[in-house]
Amino acid sequence: MSRLAAQRRAWSATPSHSTALLLLFPLAIAVAAFVLYPLVKLVGDSLADGGLQNYADAFSGPLVKRALVTTLLYAAGVTVVAVAIGWGLAWTVRTTRSRLVKALIWAGVMLPFWMGVVVKNYAFTVLLANNGVVNRVLTGIGLADRPVQLLYTPGAVIVGIAYAMIPYAFFGIYAVLSSVDLGLPAAAQSLGATRTRAIRTAVLPLALPGIVASAALVFAISIGFYVTPVLLGGASTPFMATLIQDDIFTYNDPVEAATASVMLLLCALIVLGSTFKLVGRERLLRAIA
Repeated sequence: MSRLAAQRRAWSATPSHSTALLLLFPLAIAVAAFVLYPLVKLVGDSLADGGLQNYADAFSGPLVKRALVTTLLYAAGVTVVAVAIGWGLAWTVRTTRSRLVKALIWAGVMLPFWMGVVVKNYAFTVLLANNGVVNRVLTGIGLADRPVQLLYTPGAVIVGIAYAMIPYAFFGIYAVLSSVDLGLPAAAQSLGATRTRAIRTAVLPLALPGIVASAALVFAISIGFYVTPVLLGGASTPFMATLIQDDIFTYNDPVEAATASVMLLLCALIVLGSTFKLVGRERLLRAIA
């Protein structure tokens, strides 16, 4: 009996240092094999046969420069749209008392995860085509005399990517709004503030870390889209992802493809690093925890 009691006393919920390292070993191997090694190889391939001159040559070319600027601008537009819609949905879920409204919003937010990439983009081609649903509604109610060119436009690409990014914006913003006391805007309104001003002064500062984190995440993911720009933007919309695909499969130039990939990766890292610097590591982790 005393031996059993000694074993119980010896047990600890916190594993020892050696046990923790042993448990982390498989994860470390997986990260090294599937994350670190591909990144190191990608950087190495981008420096092959020319070194840093490969980056100078790629950035000086009009095609790469145009594709990079287009990608960043579209990603910025997607971020604005996704965060704005995500904020509205998250605030509605946080404040409404209707279970039906909450269920409908949650179902709508999860819907992009239930459909494949090709299915989502094909649905947008059906909606935005000249003979699609949107144009039929516009001409039917008299807002347009003839079909409006909606497909193969910047707006179509931004809407298509934003639809896929709304869940990421929603989850980050809703996580931080869940910790906000709803009595704060009510107290501000009782002191004479309008509803809009109460939200802006009492809620928005507390939710800002989550909003910034969501925006950074949406932007970082958006710059890597490939299928949506091709199907909704057409050949006239040069994205870095399509340029990389052409370098690999059309021109058989892995060095230029790796160089463009590293440039895209650096853009994402700069955005994420700036987010940590702007918001602060502790506030950011506390907001998304």
